[in-house]
Amino acid sequence: MSRGGKLAPEVNRILFVKNLSYNVTPEELFDLFGKFGPIRQIRQGIANNTKGTAYVVYEDVMDSKQACDKLNGFNFQNRYLVVLYHQPDKMVRSKEDLESRKDNLEQLKKQHGIE
Repeated sequence: MSRGGKLAPEVNRILFVKNLSYNVTPEELFDLFGKFGPIRQIRQGIANNTKGTAYVVYEDVMDSKQACDKLNGFNFQNRYLVVLYHQPDKMVRSKEDLESRKDNLEQLKKQHGIE
């Protein structure tokens, strides 16, 4: 915890987990993440671009913080997990940034005669 017992602003109940094995089962995720407190929901990515990821929603923010602190970098099924706090505002900004970068790229291609 930071000074004064306050949590950092990015800390919330939802964790985003990357670098999971494609073969991990929901039960294995519940077993691993459930050690830190009651879980409301786990959602695994099933599309090609979301496989190997999951969202873990805890009932309590302190359980989420403890899981993030302990499991980020944890070796699970011979893979090192990347555990982050879900930050929807950043995701929206990155999508907007991507669109503007694509527009800029198209303009540069036209300007320089590149197809």
